[in-house]
This record gives sequence, structure tokens and C-alpha cells, in this order.
Amino acid sequence: MLKIKNIFLFLLASVLSLSAFAQPTLLPAKPAVTNYMQLLMVTVACLLVVVIWILTKVLLMVSKQALNLSKAGKKVMMIFVVVMGSMFAKNVFAQSTAAVSDSTTKVASTDFYGGVSYNTFWTMSTVIVLELLVIFLLVLFIKNIFRFIHPSEKIMIEGKLQSDSWLIRTWHTLDKQFFTRAIPLEKEADMLLDHDYDGIKELDNALPPWWKYGFYITIVVAVFYILKFEVWHIGMNPTQEYAEEMTAAKIQSDAYLASAKENVDENTAVLLDAAGAAEGKILFAKTCTPCHLAEGQGLVGPNLTDDYWIHGGGVKDIFKTIKYGYPDKGMQSWQTIYSPIQIEELDTYIKTLRGTHPAHPKEPQGDL
Repeated sequence: MLKIKNIFLFLLASVLSLSAFAQPTLLPAKPAVTNYMQLLMVTVACLLVVVIWILTKVLLMVSKQALNLSKAGKKVMMIFVVVMGSMFAKNVFAQSTAAVSDSTTKVASTDFYGGVSYNTFWTMSTVIVLELLVIFLLVLFIKNIFRFIHPSEKIMIEGKLQSDSWLIRTWHTLDKQFFTRAIPLEKEADMLLDHDYDGIKELDNALPPWWKYGFYITIVVAVFYILKFEVWHIGMNPTQEYAEEMTAAKIQSDAYLASAKENVDENTAVLLDAAGAAEGKILFAKTCTPCHLAEGQGLVGPNLTDDYWIHGGGVKDIFKTIKYGYPDKGMQSWQTIYSPIQIEELDTYIKTLRGTHPAHPKEPQGDL
């Protein structure tokens, strides 16, 4: 297992070094204007190099102590690989970042991310990510070597080794202080009350802080609620809120209906322009000629070119007739076949037929 671990650490240090060497080959080559985004990325990269340098110094210091304490050759080799790999990666990363700094006036593509050229952005991003990876590994190495130098005491409970993870210890601390505040098991005997119910005793434990503070918050909210609705009268009850929301919804609905082109009915129909009349002529030829003939002179249906109308000759009257029809008079409803705007176009074209005097018109029907 230790042999595999040593091989993994050696390969990891090698990969980091090769990755750092590969960075300068990605540098772009055409001049452009330096911008703040690019300067920020270069600054971050340089700061990370400083952090890597400091961590490397720390790693060298603790490694020397570990070398003095270590007696196994394998352990010495492992620490040597870690330190040398980290140092080598640090030096090459510094060179890569310096090369990136020189590229602040270079671009190689017209693609930009936040004002930074495509190649420059991804080159700097790669360098920063790799630097962060090196920092993480250096911290991990320092932590492991420090544990080797100063081993922590292992806690055994019921024959099980307890985890000394920082995350677990932090959670237990927060749990005791803010969530449960439970009394430790070894102190429960001192907190028992005198109550005894068939051998079941009551523990004088504290309420969970989350429950207690939640209860306090509800009291504050209740006081504010009473002041707002019963004293200051600045709030609306549910009925008033509903009425206000319905009023606002009605205003929005009316505004939408007024702006909707397709929302035309017998109360809002108007004459359209020549383009609308032309579209209506096409619809008339497709559906109305069997009863009114091609020029509107009338056959089964009435003559549409004179001034006599059975159901009214206004724009709204004609729209209503086309939309709902008069089945008892042989006029079907067209609202399921044509949209409101198409009915309005057809209505407009029919109005243009007045006074055209086609050949062989049908006799007048209806009222003048």
C-alpha cells in the first residue's frame, strides 16, 4: 500500500511539472489593448505564485523536521518526492505566470470573454486553476507531514477509533452550542430530577436552542402583527389583498386585450386598409361566392352591393352576421373556421362592394 502511495505522489508531482511547462505554448501573439479583466487575472496569478512560494518554504521547513524523525527509507523517499515535485512545479508556475504577464498586450482571436481574448482568457484560467491545485496539494502535504511530526492522540470509545476530522469536530461543536446543547452522558446523573414514573426518570436538560429561538421569533412577529393590523392599520387583510390583486389583474387584462391584434369582436370591429380588404377578397372567393356570387350580386344569399340589408349593413353588424351566422336563414357561423382578424378582413371587403353595380344583381332584400 505504501509503495502504491509513493508511486502516486511521484506521478502527481511529475504531472504538475509537465502541466506547468505546457502553459507558455498557449500564449497568443497579436497586440491588443490591455484591460482591467486581464490585469485582474494576472494579479491573481501572481498572488497565487507568492502563496505557493510561502507554502513551499513551510513545506521545506517541516520536511526537514520529518527527515530528522524518520527512520524508514521509504518515508524519506516519499517526503523527498513531495518536496522536490512541489518546488519544481512552483518554479515553473512562476515562469508561466510571468509569461502570462507579458501577454497582457497580446491577443490571437476576435472572440472575447469579459473583454479578454479567447486564448488569453483560457490560458490565464488554466494557470490560475493549476496554481490553486498546487496550493491545495501543498497544504495537504504540510498537514500530513505535521501530523507525522506531531501525531494526535487517538480517542477510543467502545473499542472504535473516533474520527479526528476537522469537519466532524466542527459539527459536534456547533451542535452542542447552537442546536441541542445536550448534557454529556457522563454528567446526566447530576441533572436528574426527583420525578420517578415506574423507573423512568426525568432529565433536566435544556431546550434545543433552535426551538427556543424560533419560539422567541414568533413572539416578536406576533407583536409586530398586532401593531401593524390592529394599532397602526397600515396592513390589508386577506379580503382587501384579494380585491386589490383582482383590480390589478383587471387593469392588466384590459391592457392586454386592447393591444392584442386578434382580439376583435362585433363591438370593436373597424374597417381595415387596402391590404386587409385584399385579404378579405381572397377569403370571400373561397367561401362566400356559392351564395353571393363572385361580385357579391347575390344568388341564394342577398345582394351585397346595394343599400338594403336584412341584418344591418354597418361594420359591426356585418362582423356579427359572419361570426355567429343566422342558421334559420341559411347563413352559417364562421367563427370556428376563421379567426377574428380574418372575419374583420372579410367584413372590410364586403363593405367595398357597396355601389359596384354588378351585372344581373338580385333584387333588394331587407331594409334601406
